[in-house]
Amino acid sequence: MAPSVKMGENGKQGETGSDSDRLASPLPPLKVELSEDDLRESAYEILVAACGNNPITFRSTSMQKQDSKPSPPPPTNKSLTSSAASQMKRAFGLQSSGGSSEIQRASSFKSKKNSSISDTLRVQMRISENSETRIRRALSRAIAGQASKRSGSMIVPLELLQNIGASSFGNEGEYQSWLMRQLMTLEAGLLAHPLVPGEGGMDAHRLRQTLREMADGHKTVVQGKNSEIMQVLRSAAMSRATRAHNSEYGDFLHWADGYPLNAYLYVALLTACFDTVKVAEVIAEVDDVLEMIKKTWGVLGIDQTMHDMLLAWVYFRQFVTTGQTAVKLLQLCEIQLDEVANDLRGNLKNEQLPFLKSTLSTMQFWVERRLLAYHDSFPGGASDIMAGLLAVAVGCAQILQEHISREHRGRVKDEVNIPQSRVDVYVRSSVRTSFAQLMETVDTRRKSFKAATAPPPALAVLAQDTMAFAMSEVDNFSPVLKRWHPFAGGVAAATLHSCFSREFKQYLSKLSTMTLDTVAILKAADDLEKRLVAIAVEDGAECDDGGKALIREMPPFEADQVMGELTRKWVEDNVGKMTQWVDRNIQQEKWSPGANNEHYAPSGVEVLRFMEESLDAFFAMPAEQFPELLQQLVEGLDKALQRYVNQTVNPCGTKDDHIPSMPPLTRCKVHKSWLGSSKSKAKVEVQRNQQNRKTLPSSGDLTYSLPYMCVRINTLEHINSQLQFLEKRIRFGWKKDEPTPPSKIGRMFSKKKIAPPPVAEPADSSFQRTRAAIMEGTKQLTDSAAYRVVFSDLRDVFYEGLYAGDVSSARVSSVLEQLDGKLGEIAETSAESMRNRVAGALMRACFDCLLRVLLAGGPSRAFKEDDADLVKDDMYALKELFHADGDGLALSEVEQAMAPGAQVLTLFELSSSELIQIYLASMGQGSKTSSKLSVPPTTGKWSASDANTVLRVLCYRADDTASKFLKKTYHLKKASS
Repeated sequence: MAPSVKMGENGKQGETGSDSDRLASPLPPLKVELSEDDLRESAYEILVAACGNNPITFRSTSMQKQDSKPSPPPPTNKSLTSSAASQMKRAFGLQSSGGSSEIQRASSFKSKKNSSISDTLRVQMRISENSETRIRRALSRAIAGQASKRSGSMIVPLELLQNIGASSFGNEGEYQSWLMRQLMTLEAGLLAHPLVPGEGGMDAHRLRQTLREMADGHKTVVQGKNSEIMQVLRSAAMSRATRAHNSEYGDFLHWADGYPLNAYLYVALLTACFDTVKVAEVIAEVDDVLEMIKKTWGVLGIDQTMHDMLLAWVYFRQFVTTGQTAVKLLQLCEIQLDEVANDLRGNLKNEQLPFLKSTLSTMQFWVERRLLAYHDSFPGGASDIMAGLLAVAVGCAQILQEHISREHRGRVKDEVNIPQSRVDVYVRSSVRTSFAQLMETVDTRRKSFKAATAPPPALAVLAQDTMAFAMSEVDNFSPVLKRWHPFAGGVAAATLHSCFSREFKQYLSKLSTMTLDTVAILKAADDLEKRLVAIAVEDGAECDDGGKALIREMPPFEADQVMGELTRKWVEDNVGKMTQWVDRNIQQEKWSPGANNEHYAPSGVEVLRFMEESLDAFFAMPAEQFPELLQQLVEGLDKALQRYVNQTVNPCGTKDDHIPSMPPLTRCKVHKSWLGSSKSKAKVEVQRNQQNRKTLPSSGDLTYSLPYMCVRINTLEHINSQLQFLEKRIRFGWKKDEPTPPSKIGRMFSKKKIAPPPVAEPADSSFQRTRAAIMEGTKQLTDSAAYRVVFSDLRDVFYEGLYAGDVSSARVSSVLEQLDGKLGEIAETSAESMRNRVAGALMRACFDCLLRVLLAGGPSRAFKEDDADLVKDDMYALKELFHADGDGLALSEVEQAMAPGAQVLTLFELSSSELIQIYLASMGQGSKTSSKLSVPPTTGKWSASDANTVLRVLCYRADDTASKFLKKTYHLKKASS
């Protein structure tokens, strides 16, 4: 056989010229290469066979509507029988009827006089007389040979192959073409698209092989009942065709009743209903032609539902392919869709669902592409064609949703009005599309006004055009749409209102002040709104709710509401812009002390200026009636300013980021060489500590040095000092000494302009978030800066160098020299109000570092009893540095910071034995040593009564008594190891 290929329905008849008018086929493609002409000729052969001397194939219309399966006719009726016999004789040409019944009707369609229905069908299907004669003779011989067999056992292509030879054709090429068509028809019906599923089995294999052998042969097929190849072909074909369908053997062989082959063949027959010259017209004998075509139902497996659906499709397809002007075809299609709906009521078959859904969806899709933009499809207004398309679209939608769509099955009757809901979609879609085109027209018209003195604002022109469009809709389209949607005009008005409202609000969102153009736009918008609401109210009288739902779709755009939305949008945008500004400028800020004389960041000045301008702009708006928006603005500015403060503080970390971790506890072992080697051991330990330093935030970065940190602190202080002025501006922004003279814009909102009453202060006019962030952030910055100086900048001389190796040779004097320089930097770069706070933080960090040197200084340090006086002198030197004879920090503040260190220093004056007794007492052991003691936890709050503090003094005591106690009690390692 020739290779199977996919094809569209009936070749070119499923398509039209342009992409916008293209009509897709709803039927699946055939798996066999049968052209439109092949299908037409095969369909005619089946029709001739169905109308032959085989009474079981004839069924009345009433019977066909009752049952979709073929069944024997009722008892013989003389008039019906004689008419059927006459038609069969004429169809097969066995004898002529003396009083042949010629169909002559008075009809608006073209009439074919002096022509039998058989002749009419032959001409309509473009079958030559020679071909018809050849077909009838072959089928007559086949019927004569089956006189003693079961009626209806005829596979038409098989009988034609057996009874028609090459000599019946004018040339070999014509015969070969005919032969291939018969073989492909057998393949399509029995193998490619069988009604009874299943492609396996020996019969299928034999049939496929026989068809291939006959197709590959180049000679005329040897005919006759006794020819071997014909016997094999008949045996295999009959085996396939006689298979039971749904466990039932029917009166018809299953060889052309598989979907979609049967649909293609039936469509080819239905095409005969149209005039061959005036293709948009139906022939006068259409009813009789259809009655004859229905005789093929048994062979093709067609029932009433499938017939009605395919006929509706053929009417619709003919309308599309013949120029979309024949409204009568749409009317016939609508009638057929009603028939389909009647067929499906209580008689829906699951196997028909795909076919019905595909066909209806294809028709609906094509129609809705025009109806969703019906203003473009019918620019002159509604017409009979538009009404016909609406009927088809609504009919398809109702069948799909009420009978076919599974989502609707099992439901009680829905309250949804399907025709109304679909038309509602069409109106809204088309109106939106047309409104978009109006906007483009307005832009074009505006360009022509450039040379004019005072061109009208674009939105005012759009409002006028929209009003004219609304009037045209009511006059030209709503009367037709009302058949399915009683208030279609109101829906169009509501949609136009929504479209214009969107543009109106978009325009207002870009305004900062009211202008003359704004007045013109508001007036035009007000006129448009009144007209649209009037249309909606008038049409809404037909609604169940009296039009309330339509009116709810049209929220008024009044001046006060517009200004409120304008102001609200401005507040949101302004707050958003400030947040973006903060993020951008904080990243670009250098925090340089030389940026200005006041030593605070320029970005801090700019953020305050931005806030002042925002408040001035807000109070310049006529927004007195919206005090809640002022509160919203204040809260937004407060959050943005808080964001600035947090981003100023967070990168600097906290003081804990600079404090080194605690070294493990060890014990000192004193021997003769200890004093001599202590300095070298201290150097080694310093080097080790430098290698093991934890990475500090921004260590080595100039922007985090003390002067730059002071700039950050100064900036927060400057912002804090300006907050009270901003809060005063908020409280008195609308309280003016005298009323503002009324402006032209003001008169639009009220006839008489009066001074606005004093506006109540917002519920919260203070910047609480910002104040709290500044308070916390300032402390974090001062502590972080101080601890960075002590534990990072002065680490070598202070935390790692002080008392390393030998106390007497590593005193605090070198530390004091560098601290004095840092205090100078503070005095030079800190704001006057912040100098003591920064210096105080530095002082507390120094005393904290001194305690860590004494209690957690690592194995490079060891203390004797007589070292206490030296340490005390150093501690008092630190005190004098920060007090500076009354010129520095307050004495009470310095003594408070020094108090923990002075208390711990009293322990250094005691002997090791005394320290051991104090420690055991603090651990609840009295005076007895126990090996079961656990190391007390480190609290970080050093004091003479803290067990961990006393233990650490013992760990750094350079004598044997302390070392032996620690070894016996805790098995601590020696510091030198």
